[in-house]
Amino acid sequence: MCDAPDMATVLIADDDPDICYLLELHLGRAGHEVISTSDGAQALEAYAAHDIDIAVLDVSMPDKSGLDVIRSIRAGDRRPELPIVLLTALAHPDDRERGLQAGANDYVTKPFSLRGLVTLVDRLLAEGRSPRRWID
Repeated sequence: MCDAPDMATVLIADDDPDICYLLELHLGRAGHEVISTSDGAQALEAYAAHDIDIAVLDVSMPDKSGLDVIRSIRAGDRRPELPIVLLTALAHPDDRERGLQAGANDYVTKPFSLRGLVTLVDRLLAEGRSPRRWID
């Protein structure tokens, strides 16, 4: 297991307020600052306004999907290598492939382990990885 990195700013975008609350609580307890949004457009606004270290995005959201958010971040100049985790109910292998091809570092399906997600966030922060592509 990787040592937890220093406090990071985590962007959460999910239209389910319960998911946002749980992620805020557990990532906050892990020592991170959390910025929550409820749709993709708000996520991009928060990304532009704050120094985000990692993003956890739902795929299916109003206004802009998580895939749209990833594509915007990856195409931009600000921090295109930002670690991004997709957290979604879309569990079909084709959905996972689309998410990873869009530039997600990892793809987690709901229901999920909160402890596992916090560990994943900490690992990606520690690794400072660039986006991976669909490789098995």
